[in-house]
Amino acid sequence: MPYKDPQQKQEWERRHRLQRLARRRQLRRVEAAQQLTQSAPLDSAGSPDFPWYLLAGGGLLALYNPAVALGAGTLILVIAGFQKRGWQWWALGSVILAIAIFFLPKIQRADATDTTSAKT
Repeated sequence: MPYKDPQQKQEWERRHRLQRLARRRQLRRVEAAQQLTQSAPLDSAGSPDFPWYLLAGGGLLALYNPAVALGAGTLILVIAGFQKRGWQWWALGSVILAIAIFFLPKIQRADATDTTSAKT
């Protein structure tokens, strides 16, 4: 073994110097990349885990066109099921569906009363 003899150890270290330096550089890069990806956790309001922007968009879509929001909420639930997404996506789809169902009857009733009043 080269470590038992100091002369052989120096010879081995001299021959493998470039490999050792390359390995150290690689380990430093990996460590730096890990430190960049490990950011400080955000508070619950700014949590990147929950798709708040999609919830807002789904709510606005339900106000504008509840039938399309029904489709969007269903699509989100289907995608969450097939891709095994987290609870956030299940909650998002369910909330969009609930908002769409809440606004759907009101719009249908308004359309029905408009058509009957227009005939008379």
